[in-house]
Amino acid sequence: MSPPTTTLITGGSGGIGLQMARLLAARGQRLVLVSRDAGRLQAAADELQRAHGAEVHVHAIDLAEPGAGQRLFEHTQRQGLRIDALVNNAGFGIVDEHVAIDAAQLQRMLQLDVVAVAELCHRYGGAMKQRRAGRILNVASTAAFQPTPYFAAYGAAKAFVLNFSEALAKEMEDHGVSVGCLAPGPTDTAFFDGVDPRRIAGGHHFGKAGRADPRDVAAAGVELLLGGGLTRVVGLTNRVMVLGNRFVPRAMVAAVSKRLLRPLDLRAAAR
Repeated sequence: MSPPTTTLITGGSGGIGLQMARLLAARGQRLVLVSRDAGRLQAAADELQRAHGAEVHVHAIDLAEPGAGQRLFEHTQRQGLRIDALVNNAGFGIVDEHVAIDAAQLQRMLQLDVVAVAELCHRYGGAMKQRRAGRILNVASTAAFQPTPYFAAYGAAKAFVLNFSEALAKEMEDHGVSVGCLAPGPTDTAFFDGVDPRRIAGGHHFGKAGRADPRDVAAAGVELLLGGGLTRVVGLTNRVMVLGNRFVPRAMVAAVSKRLLRPLDLRAAAR
């Protein structure tokens, strides 16, 4: 399969998505960057054009809204953009007790993290299958591999992405389309901007000191996208954790996750 010429990246205006865009632009790829923030998208496009002479298209759309995936597909069709590679990177999570989460925010999170991923794979994957060529990379998380109390719906959403990606890979492998799943651990991006820092300070599992460099995660993602493969867990510690989960009773894994993920103010209240 020849390398893709046009890659669409959701969540492409910052974090892992922008780092992947930088690596792909340096390889001479045409990019379509998608996020909610038109200003940040244009700033990213300007940077990539200056640094690499890349052709960059941007489209501001909120993929947490129902039907947005179809609207994005129709937009690229109208623009005459054939998407050779799709990177489903956009997502967000909420650290809290499940019953305390705002219902509207919960719906938006699941729409973005689950429905939009499946919808975009359906639309763009169908076109790739017809051409018998294409690549898809879905970004999951190490949260996909075990129960995640206080991160329950997000972890379950990423478990969906993991299992969906691996199943889709097998459906598509006979049609010239590769599907991979990237599973990073906590990464130093704006993902945590919506979480009160007092709830994840120092000793918390999501503390800043323990987060991975988004450049390293992006490099692993680009390698998986272009080189092929099923699922890649980023980081040795994360790979050991995922492997260990297979040999420990799930009740014990859930109990350990509860201790690690409980927000700091809830830890204090429990004592």
